[in-house]
Amino acid sequence: MKVADVKDVLEGKIWAYSDTERRMSKRQKDLADILRIVESFPDLIDQLSDTIRNKIEL
Repeated sequence: MKVADVKDVLEGKIWAYSDTERRMSKRQKDLADILRIVESFPDLIDQLSDTIRNKIEL
């Protein structure tokens, strides 16, 4: 069975969070998902922009 790579999932969440046309509630969920991914895979923090890093307070 093929599954998505965690890097690809994180990239998709970053893209979704950055989409200003999405509802704010969806964007907040995306931000929470980003935080959960980075907590589980700390080596992926380098993929985050400074703006997102500041939002999740890492």
